[in-house]
Amino acid sequence: AATAAALRAGDETDVTGLLRRGGTGRRRLPGKHGDRAGTYAVVSVVIPDRPGELALLFQAAGVAGVNIEDVTIEHSPGRPVGVVELSVTPAAAERLADELRARGWSVPG
Repeated sequence: AATAAALRAGDETDVTGLLRRGGTGRRRLPGKHGDRAGTYAVVSVVIPDRPGELALLFQAAGVAGVNIEDVTIEHSPGRPVGVVELSVTPAAAERLADELRARGWSVPG
């Protein structure tokens, strides 16, 4: 409610403060299994919008020996593809990207 009111009022200082406090609060949330929140690298993959594609993507991560910590899917409205963002440990990011490229996935960067 406070954010909506600040936005309606055009109060940039208040909105910036709210966003800053939100980021600080988010960093305080514990990570997986109650541990400290980790720092992850994101491997983006262009993925066809077809049944079974996510399963193949996750299988490739398993073959590479990479644990996926988090996943985000961005759909492209009206297009037959989307982008999947796989959060992994920084040490595993390049290994995962290499495995995915070897299997024909489009991995930008």
